[in-house]
Amino acid sequence: MSIALLIIGIGLFVAAPILGYFLNKVEVLNKSIGIYEDSSSGLQKAFALPVKIQKDQKITIGFSVNRANVTATLIIVGKGYYDQQYALNNTPGSLSGLNFIYSQFVWGQSPSTFTGSSTSRTITNNGYWYIEFGGSTSGDYVISIPGAYVVVVYGSNSGPASDTFVPFNLLVRIDGPGEILKQIFYYAGAGVLAILAMYITFGFYKKIRREI
Repeated sequence: MSIALLIIGIGLFVAAPILGYFLNKVEVLNKSIGIYEDSSSGLQKAFALPVKIQKDQKITIGFSVNRANVTATLIIVGKGYYDQQYALNNTPGSLSGLNFIYSQFVWGQSPSTFTGSSTSRTITNNGYWYIEFGGSTSGDYVISIPGAYVVVVYGSNSGPASDTFVPFNLLVRIDGPGEILKQIFYYAGAGVLAILAMYITFGFYKKIRREI
């Protein structure tokens, strides 16, 4: 029994950081997506991804375009507001987007130099934006406001009139249960090892009493 408890306790300690790492972010979407120029003139033609976030959760987005002449814009809106605007087929550019944090990585530069908050991000050619959203922002910090939201992307193509295709890449992850599970496994491992220590101590105490 002592060996079994020892193995379980150590196993829980080893599993804790592994689970924390792999379940820290849950991938919602990771693909190349194609829309058309009419996405800019009516919300019903734009790309839309519904997401839900709980308290203290946020979503992270990798947004990029890898084709010349293509411009794509990303906004995030509340689900109820989106449904209302979708029914009217209003232009995505007229929507009131919610604040999110955006950044770009540049070699040799401080990250803060290329970080800010905005209600939309437009990208062209080989650009890439890293975005964090939790409901709103305060300066360059994410504010947690649980709820249902929609990530909307629309765009245009400045190439030949016959080419109206607007491709872009979208990676969306949401905070997972990794940190919570890591703590649970750590506490469970400590509990098992504590029980093992008590079991060994009790066995040693019984042995001493028999010898007396």
